Amino acid sequence: MKALVRILCIILTASIIVSGTTVSYGSTGVISTEGIEEFVPEIALMNKRGDEVTFVLGKLTEKSDELPEEIVKKVYAKSSKDLKTKLEGMEFEITGKFINSMGRTVIKTVQVVDGVPVYGSERNFHINHEGVLEVISGKNVENIRKLIKKSNSLKISEKEIAEIIEKNLGQETDIFKMSEPELILYPVNDTYEYVYKVVVSISKPEPDSFTYYISGENLEVVNIEKSSTNVKTTVYGTGIGEFGLVENLKMVEEDEMYYLINLDGNFETGEGVNFYIFSSPQNHFEAEPDAVISRVPHGVDAHYNLTGVIDFFNHYFNRNSYDDNWGLIKCRIMFGPHNARAERYGNWGEHSEIWFYNRKPLDEDGNEIVDGRSTAAALDIAAHEFIHLVLFHEGLEYNNDHENMVLHEGLADVFGVICEYALEDYLLSKEKANWFIGEDTGRAMRNAAYPEITHYSGVLEMDPFIPHKGGGVITKAAYLIAEGGSHNGREIKGIGYSKLANIFYSAMTDGYIVPYSSLKDFASYAVAVVNLFEDEKYSHTSIKGKKNIYYDQYDINTVIEAFTSVGLLPEAPENFKVTNIDGLSVDFAWDEIPGGRYGIYRRKPGSTCLPEKVAEIEEPQITLESLPGTYDYYIALVDGRGKRISAFSDAVTVEAYLKAPENFRESFRIGLIVQLRWDHSGVPGTRYGIYMKCSCLPGEPVKVAETPFNMFYTISIWGSYDYYVAIVDENGNRISDYSNKVTVENCLVLH
Repeated sequence: MKALVRILCIILTASIIVSGTTVSYGSTGVISTEGIEEFVPEIALMNKRGDEVTFVLGKLTEKSDELPEEIVKKVYAKSSKDLKTKLEGMEFEITGKFINSMGRTVIKTVQVVDGVPVYGSERNFHINHEGVLEVISGKNVENIRKLIKKSNSLKISEKEIAEIIEKNLGQETDIFKMSEPELILYPVNDTYEYVYKVVVSISKPEPDSFTYYISGENLEVVNIEKSSTNVKTTVYGTGIGEFGLVENLKMVEEDEMYYLINLDGNFETGEGVNFYIFSSPQNHFEAEPDAVISRVPHGVDAHYNLTGVIDFFNHYFNRNSYDDNWGLIKCRIMFGPHNARAERYGNWGEHSEIWFYNRKPLDEDGNEIVDGRSTAAALDIAAHEFIHLVLFHEGLEYNNDHENMVLHEGLADVFGVICEYALEDYLLSKEKANWFIGEDTGRAMRNAAYPEITHYSGVLEMDPFIPHKGGGVITKAAYLIAEGGSHNGREIKGIGYSKLANIFYSAMTDGYIVPYSSLKDFASYAVAVVNLFEDEKYSHTSIKGKKNIYYDQYDINTVIEAFTSVGLLPEAPENFKVTNIDGLSVDFAWDEIPGGRYGIYRRKPGSTCLPEKVAEIEEPQITLESLPGTYDYYIALVDGRGKRISAFSDAVTVEAYLKAPENFRESFRIGLIVQLRWDHSGVPGTRYGIYMKCSCLPGEPVKVAETPFNMFYTISIWGSYDYYVAIVDENGNRISDYSNKVTVENCLVLH
């Protein structure tokens, strides 16, 4: 525990914020800690990526009625008492503050040095209604000033930066939008350098978006991150789309013209080259009679499907558009051959656009499928693209060769499936919802239930790095949570789509996400969410049927088992075993996990109930008083509140009993009457069972009598019989070992 407390102290001292926009603590900024009682944080769950802690859950501070900023300030002051030199010059900026769906105040921060943000140092803090800090998500950089490389010059004009980027992109590239350069501290090898971060959007050779990091010292391009997620597809709409169906649309009338603008969902659908909103002199949209190829059917499908997706999130999750503030979405239909060129690309850098290409899918030979449709015809693709916007708004970046790209794609696919399930009657194909992505185009892009990569190790081994492919780890876990099944030796019981949707949505939107959240981080978020749902008796209505849904230990078990089966949660401690049994006293031991807290669980063999926790400990061994009889024992990792955060180990079967009554003997015999006696246990109310079996036969003895006394009379019969005594419970079940054997023989003589 001491090691855990020290780690938490470092986490807190390296990431705590106070009131105001920027906070700096140095040799003159440490608050006195005299008179403050020692508080030991109860660490529930801790994620580590190498030596970096990226997620902490538990009771991290005491109750307080102060503002969240002041609570964190005091935690910082108390924890920094012995760490002043490490914290000299530490600064943070508050970048956001909101109340999440579970009533927690979430404060979003980024580490800065003299006002300059540090790349990848975003951290979120959750404080509950009792003023207790419960969650720290993300990481900061310790001793940042010692890691900064000094620069000769930081004065670079925006024009110079633009020239550098244009030269890097080449002559065939058309830049139509570039963000204002932002000076940040960026990791280069083992140091942090001052670089300019610039987001550029291009229209040629095809629409895309990149983030450039340019050295403020020598003008070299330090790194380029591709940040576009657009799936080059077509989307759905209103009027008559690609299925030839009449679709109900929401539109706007102005100056006797109708436009594909959905005011309720706050989005507009239009053509993507010289962007204009699709319009018609009548409230009906279909392909122009004289058009060889028309964009309109694709816009109709796009508008229709996006309407359904936005309405679902509004009605079920109470979310208003991608940013939960009715932010405008521009849905755009691109037109052209496979490598379409766009002359204008809009403001992708603000993550408020969805692009679809009006081309048919290709078969295995690279030819267009004749009766295929563009991606506008697929509801799950519309939902997939909408989720990208949601995730961007919640803070998850999309950077090449980072796991956040994989997480983006996996979660987008999961909610594509959930939306199909929720809007099954809304599907243009009028078929059943399923786990194929984009199948309504005529060819499925991915099988989210049975993806190519189904374990985290496969993500680490990807070459080349393909985010959509790696996202299968998340979709496989989601499929198992909803539907259940067997995977990597684990049997998972499905809990349905409503619970899957609410667990994943809360993990995405309740302030856990930071820009570089990993796959394992998200698994921890989901476990934290379902434990919180169960602990606070949270309920919601089902997606279908409107019945109330509550959470229990079986839901927690399903989430843990599913994420464990794909390698995103730690396995139970290994080598769990019994080292000694003395009566009902049983010694257990197992391999230690550094910083781990363990729960010991028990159930009857063959039971279908979940094992019940009987003990918690931080050491890798324990002595327990077992119940008499045969029981299966398990071990699992638990958090500081005793909530299970790993799968159960394999069962260890223990058969243990009270010590048998002593000195069992034949005390006297008169004729055929035999008296058996033994020493009393000394415990009032003890009952004894008398057991007998034929001396010449194998097998267990059979109980023939019960008594509260320490003596028993029997009539000897012809032959040889073995007698035993044992302690029994109120139901007559044996709860001690058998005593020593007493053999009673009787040989009848006939005259």
